[in-house]
Amino acid sequence: MSTAERAYELFEKIYYGNIDRGDMAGAATALHPEIEWSHQQVWAHHEFARGAPERLQGRTAVEQFLAARVGQLREARIRHHVRDMVFERNRGAFLGAVDGPDGRTLGFMVWFELRDDLVSRYLLRPL
Repeated sequence: MSTAERAYELFEKIYYGNIDRGDMAGAATALHPEIEWSHQQVWAHHEFARGAPERLQGRTAVEQFLAARVGQLREARIRHHVRDMVFERNRGAFLGAVDGPDGRTLGFMVWFELRDDLVSRYLLRPL
């Protein structure tokens, strides 16, 4: 498997796939222990509005943040997808989408870096 294929697997299958199933511990396995993680809300639901980005440092902090949202994500019934990815050396970017149960789709963009075969930087912004 190429590094670009590994990057796709880390996001589509491990990170987003597990988030969409409510398995936040599984999602966190895609992340480096020292990850720099920044996420600006794409799909407004519950008390989560499209405002300032969350910024977290470290896999444990991200997993705890995600675990606190399992119920809300289950109720929102949204699904994340990686669309078009570009990758060079240990970094890349991709366009993604969040699909809702009503057929609506909202886009986002992610800049990422890999270290030790895991995601070490993750910066997501809505489009």
